[in-house]
Amino acid sequence: MRWLRLLATAAQAEGLLLRRQGASIGRSAMLGGAAAGFALAMVVLLHVAGWLWLEAWQGAIAAALLLALVDGVAALGLLLLSRGQPDPVAREALALRDQSLALLTASAAPRPAWEGLALDLGGLLVEQWRRRQRE
Repeated sequence: MRWLRLLATAAQAEGLLLRRQGASIGRSAMLGGAAAGFALAMVVLLHVAGWLWLEAWQGAIAAALLLALVDGVAALGLLLLSRGQPDPVAREALALRDQSLALLTASAAPRPAWEGLALDLGGLLVEQWRRRQRE
């Protein structure tokens, strides 16, 4: 019965880990999309104003090159801000899952004799079921 508890604990930890990772990815995607929309509107307005100002001061080619440089810096800043942060709950769930699975598969773990018999019987039942499915 210990291995069933360990397996259940590992499954619960895996479920928690997947939920937390999914929520984190969804939140990052939503905030990243909103930031991209506002950044696009801002960049368009800044491009128009900046190009008009730079074109009168430096000429059309120099204005385009300077705006391209500003775009590159803005893109790098947005990429750095969109990186995810580690989730301590997800990290603990991963550690619990790994520990439960390690204890489950440990060869030194004492198991009652009936567990081996039950596993053998279960294997035979699965094998018989597979044969019937093929026929």
